[in-house]
Amino acid sequence: MSQQPTMQEQALLNHIKRLERSGDEHLAVQVHLSKLIAFKTLPECVNVAITMMKRVAKVHDASLFQLANEDIFLVYHRGCVAQIDETLGRLSRVLKEDPFFSDGPAAEQEFCSHFDFAGGYEDLVGRAEALLEEKVKADSALRHNGGRRAEKRPLSLAGLAAVEKAITQADLSTMTSRQPVCEVDEDGRPLVLFHELFTSISALTDTLLPDENVFADRWLFQYLTAQLDQRMLAWLGKNDDATLRHTFSLNINIASLLSPRFLEFDGQLDQKRRNTIILELQIHDVFADVTRYLFAREFLLDRGYRICLDGVNELSLPFVHRSDLGAELVKLQWSPNLRRQIEGKQGAPIRAAIERITAPRIIFTRCESDDAIELGHELGVCLFQGFFLDHLLKEKITREEAAERLGAALSRHRQMTAPAAAAASS
Repeated sequence: MSQQPTMQEQALLNHIKRLERSGDEHLAVQVHLSKLIAFKTLPECVNVAITMMKRVAKVHDASLFQLANEDIFLVYHRGCVAQIDETLGRLSRVLKEDPFFSDGPAAEQEFCSHFDFAGGYEDLVGRAEALLEEKVKADSALRHNGGRRAEKRPLSLAGLAAVEKAITQADLSTMTSRQPVCEVDEDGRPLVLFHELFTSISALTDTLLPDENVFADRWLFQYLTAQLDQRMLAWLGKNDDATLRHTFSLNINIASLLSPRFLEFDGQLDQKRRNTIILELQIHDVFADVTRYLFAREFLLDRGYRICLDGVNELSLPFVHRSDLGAELVKLQWSPNLRRQIEGKQGAPIRAAIERITAPRIIFTRCESDDAIELGHELGVCLFQGFFLDHLLKEKITREEAAERLGAALSRHRQMTAPAAAAASS
């Protein structure tokens, strides 16, 4: 039996209370899909996990609840515990490549919370009540913010037309951002090596279509970025910005590199200028059509451009062979969870991949804290990009000075909150 997705938390609590008298016959499990890191961002992966649980629930007449926090709660008869455990084991194996499971058995235990009506009924009710309270608070916050849902609907045909029109009419001089890629040595002071030029489609669509999700379909998003590539190439061909006279990188689709617009742009450059341009290609674009990439690679290298593979994360890193793909640089996405993975069971293949690629050729991107630089240095990486580097450059400080300022701010915060906490407890 499966409940409808509306107010599942209340339905779960009601169901548990109805089974109180016959509780000794039942067990429950909360599957924490919300704890996933990489797969949680892929709806199709979550749907497969939910389908696996729905099938076992249907076969064994268990009650399944899909919670607002993306977890699954299953209440089932004690007699089918072996079948339920088998499905949970299969689910963990299917999801094992998610970074959450980098801690091995400890993460697998944390992935599922088990409850026994016999002896643990109060804990089960407490968990259901806490989930309901969390849902009520979330709904209240949603109403307070005007009733707008966090989930956006997929981009409609009308929305697609509006975005395409906006791209053709956009003033790229006001939409184009520049983010530095820096070298950070042991002294902690960033040195700008080059800037990445990019125009954010998400920022454009947030203004035009705040309720539609341009990322819902990867290939539709790539189509829109290809349209933006054409405008960017035309703008670069006419622009005399001083920034463009030095080394810069440009994120671009492979199809755009083989378009008449790129050939026109290429024809306006001399060999010296081509040598200063780094073309960033998304790794999924490379593997989507390797034949096209290999042709584009030979063309670009012959013309003197440099290639950087972008969009690489800890899961795809072991499959990236930089030298075989003819790339000079690889961008690896840093995340707060990366250190735990490297120190866990996934550490060996990640370290081996970094060694194979050559650490000085890797750029840590999306760096939001000093830990990104510290971890990079431990691995031999010295190139970084992200908001933390932007902050260091803006404030003209080293990473050590930034850490000291943060520590001082946290100390002041603790000193201010301690008296209030003491008063509240008295």
